[in-house]
Amino acid sequence: MNGVDSRLIFFFYVLVKYAAYTLWCYFGMRWLTQKDSFRAGMGLGFLRLLLGAFFGVGIFIVGGMLHLEVPTHPVLMYFSIYAPVRYVEWTILLLVLRAGYTSSVPAGLGKRQAWILGGILISHVADLPLILTSSHGTKDFLPVGRFLC
Repeated sequence: MNGVDSRLIFFFYVLVKYAAYTLWCYFGMRWLTQKDSFRAGMGLGFLRLLLGAFFGVGIFIVGGMLHLEVPTHPVLMYFSIYAPVRYVEWTILLLVLRAGYTSSVPAGLGKRQAWILGGILISHVADLPLILTSSHGTKDFLPVGRFLC
């Protein structure tokens, strides 16, 4: 992959992530708060993108300080690092979402957990374009290679 191709792929990756996060946040607002605002969903999607960058940089720094080697099973390492971090990110986003709509009907714990787990799944699926277009697959990302959160 040359420089132009990788920049274009990264731009597409960020665009896909933003679209996925926006749609999932919009769905979450409708499902959890009974509010209908695509604009607010776009704002929450952008906030989720920023949370991912923040936590991704943290993983990059911590992983670099620990001098971790990519394991034999990079997919297992990918999920063991990113799934818990994404749980924290989507939980933060849920708190922001609920704080903005305190007058709404509170969603049950099962609904909130389902939304968080769905967000984690969407985050992983949105990584696929970048992982699949990489010359080395997940090994390029682990343990500290890219900001995938």
